[in-house]
Amino acid sequence: MTPVILAVDQGSSSSRCVALDRSLRPLAQASRPVASSFPQPGWVEHDAAGLLDSVLAAIADTMSQASVSWADVAAIGLAAQTETFVVWDRATGKAVYPAISWRDSRAAARCDELRGTSHETEIRRRTGLPVEAAFSASKLSWLLTEDIRRRAAAGDLLFGDVNCWLTWHLSGGRVHVTEPSMAARTMLFSLATSAWDPDLLELFGVPAAMLPAVVSTAGRLAVTDPRVCGGRAVIAASIGDQQAALFGQRCWRQGMAKLTLGTGAFLWCHAGGAPLDRVPAGVVSSCAWALGDDTAYGLEGFVPNAGGVTTWLRQLGVLADGTWPVIRDGAVAAAARRGTAGPWCVPALFGLGTPRWGAAPRADLVGLTADTGAADVAEAALLGVAHQVADAIDAVAGGIGGPLRAIRVDGGMSRNDSLLQAIADLTGTVLERPAAPEVTALGAGALAGLGAGLWDLAALAGLPFETGAAVRPALPEDARGAVRQAWQTVLSRSLAS
Repeated sequence: MTPVILAVDQGSSSSRCVALDRSLRPLAQASRPVASSFPQPGWVEHDAAGLLDSVLAAIADTMSQASVSWADVAAIGLAAQTETFVVWDRATGKAVYPAISWRDSRAAARCDELRGTSHETEIRRRTGLPVEAAFSASKLSWLLTEDIRRRAAAGDLLFGDVNCWLTWHLSGGRVHVTEPSMAARTMLFSLATSAWDPDLLELFGVPAAMLPAVVSTAGRLAVTDPRVCGGRAVIAASIGDQQAALFGQRCWRQGMAKLTLGTGAFLWCHAGGAPLDRVPAGVVSSCAWALGDDTAYGLEGFVPNAGGVTTWLRQLGVLADGTWPVIRDGAVAAAARRGTAGPWCVPALFGLGTPRWGAAPRADLVGLTADTGAADVAEAALLGVAHQVADAIDAVAGGIGGPLRAIRVDGGMSRNDSLLQAIADLTGTVLERPAAPEVTALGAGALAGLGAGLWDLAALAGLPFETGAAVRPALPEDARGAVRQAWQTVLSRSLAS
């Protein structure tokens, strides 16, 4: 049989695997759900063993559907949620604590202490990241009690992102590695040197002995242990899920951008082959991928609330299970006419993200009347998501010195036509949907093919890539300005209360 690539996309709500042929056409795919727990307000965790089990099950299901054996697998590519991390025992392979999610804000107070000090400036300069609890360092510092820190310094405990955790287990505990796109999300990694920063390790009290080696995004990273997954294959790529989507969307040139609408919303713009000297406040500068001596950097606008708002609306009873919020035709224009009157929602359930990182995690509903119904509340919440995404798009555009004329979109919420139309109307930007739905897996698979030597970049560029129908802005510019101003007023009131 023709060799296949297994592309894994491990996310906050599911683990997916797609089997791809040599032309990157999907042969089969499967997914397994991933549970989250919320032990305290602002805390978000996953069972670390459950993440591994879900990936192994998705791989097995996909291989069964595709009727392939391990002898047919040319390479495995891993993409996973960034910032989520695990600390585990080297001897037993068991996590010492649940995986702490990127959505978790338990270390917000520590970040508040660092803001306004010289440490904030240095962290931003060295890592490209704002001092926020979304990134790993402050939460890892919280986890490192005296006993855990002692064991970590002795080399008995290991730290890693989700891909690092998966690679270690898939290789039978032989390989402890990460790569720059993931390392850059820890607040411990220097963009200038592409290495762990000793000063930041000292600041957060992180022993260097627990950190993985940093290797290229694509290459012969590890070999799977048949005792773990049933067969032997090369893990040939590892990358953050958003960076994988950027690669899978073929945003390979400076200025190209993609928007993933999943649990959160993640806007990434290719920023060239070197870190930018000046980045707007609230915008994240980070590594996209490193292929040999060539490194790509990106600007990120992050909104922690997108598809997650749907779960919240269902919990409130506003939406029935299995239904989705909708922005009705004419709703954005109507909001422009009425200004701050009427239903508005600031759905900052996990904070606001770009460009206002410091907002408390909460949702505000204002302007409700006796006539307000469930559909109005759901619409206001989804419009709030659209405005937050528009804020992120505007901020990133400021970093590249001009508007983003077109953005390629993916993720589960990209199937919501009304949300895409609202984002296009609020930003004046054309949104392009790819024909292939699983672009994160596509990016991981394409990189795995590079790492395994199945093709080079020139050959990869020659493979077919189709985009679907574009969503174009239809709102007049004056109405766009009016509704965006109304949103800023509502948002300012929310932040002040």
